[in-house]
Amino acid sequence: MLNRGFAGSYSFRTARAHRPGELESAVLRALVFAACVAALATGCSGSSEQAAKPPAAPPTQVDRAPQTRVPKGTVAVTSLQSTPAAERLPAFRAVRIANANLPAGLAAAPDGRILYSEFWTGRVRIIRANGTVDPKPWADVNQIYGIRWTRFYHGGLSGIAFDPDHDRNRFVYVVTQTPSRRNGQPDMTLILRFKEVNGRGTAPRVLYRIRAKIFDNVYSLVFGPDGMLYIPSGFLGRSRPKGEDPLTDRRGKILRVNRDAEPPGDNPFGARAPRVWAAGFKNAFDLAFFPGTNLAVAGESGPEAHDEINLVMPGHDYGYPDHQGTTTARGITSPLYDYGSDRTSPVGIIHYTGNRHPALRGRFLMCENHGRGLIVLRINRSNPGRLLNFTPIHPDCTVDIVQTLDGSVVFSSSTAIYRLAGS
Repeated sequence: MLNRGFAGSYSFRTARAHRPGELESAVLRALVFAACVAALATGCSGSSEQAAKPPAAPPTQVDRAPQTRVPKGTVAVTSLQSTPAAERLPAFRAVRIANANLPAGLAAAPDGRILYSEFWTGRVRIIRANGTVDPKPWADVNQIYGIRWTRFYHGGLSGIAFDPDHDRNRFVYVVTQTPSRRNGQPDMTLILRFKEVNGRGTAPRVLYRIRAKIFDNVYSLVFGPDGMLYIPSGFLGRSRPKGEDPLTDRRGKILRVNRDAEPPGDNPFGARAPRVWAAGFKNAFDLAFFPGTNLAVAGESGPEAHDEINLVMPGHDYGYPDHQGTTTARGITSPLYDYGSDRTSPVGIIHYTGNRHPALRGRFLMCENHGRGLIVLRINRSNPGRLLNFTPIHPDCTVDIVQTLDGSVVFSSSTAIYRLAGS
């Protein structure tokens, strides 16, 4: 989960394609080596969005399409343009649990393992419950789909999500981009579903495809409290073609689909945009829900400024590309917080519900890619339209973050994975 080099999006700090002088030396050496030995890029490519039609699985209750649309969210948002006060929280430190090669996505397994993705190698790896890294990949997505990156833009393997019924169906979802055979740039996003057998990913199936660009693609997959799969998709562009219905383009949206990536039947825009939950995002890298609700919090990276923290509600338009930051434009929902000229690129986010860190319970924990690292956001559930406190607590959370089975907080930088610990 990634850069501001995503053309005003995220930059694994080290991965800014437009500012290579700022790459951390270890990652730069790895990228130069990879570029020297790689052949012409190959991979899945295409020019339009489509859902692959796998054999139908027995429907679950959550997959049955209801006939009534989810109503549009009604929370009034107080948009802040100055940083809220910090809370007084305990001191925290980070314990490095693994060195890693651009760990773009983290996911906590129900049995205590952690899966993480390597962005450009395309491997999903396992941190065992005892904290050691399994030398054998859980899956090698690049090998399976013939992906070879020779140009290092913001395309690669990132988000991972365990199915809520993983103990029964063994499904695990991942997202990757594939390069164009013509120019090596990201060309297509694939939403994949694996079946875990004997601790390894097997039987991969392409559920959905979305056009990809150099920057601002899909980097996260999140299951909501309703059991649906939410897909934040980015939009690289300053305007859309005249006369085009902006909802027909799946980019720059939060998509909501069932476990086969099909429309659930009750999304707020109906048949006009059956997979769209919310619209108007340049690159909402990740999102996290208030438990038991359809309200989520997501970061947003603007083109040159106006990064945002948004309260994401069904049926709302958050303005991009026509509006950025706080606005009074009719029909546009302003952010909870408009960063203004402070360009930090908010990325991974969770809502913390564990007992290991009582001071953090009920808060959202968010990583800033090249800002202050791990930020604690206090938003009162009884008044979710206002951000109350904004508290940096550790600098090394710059890519993704996850809560584990035992209530630990695990996060990543471009070169390592850490566990949050008390002072």
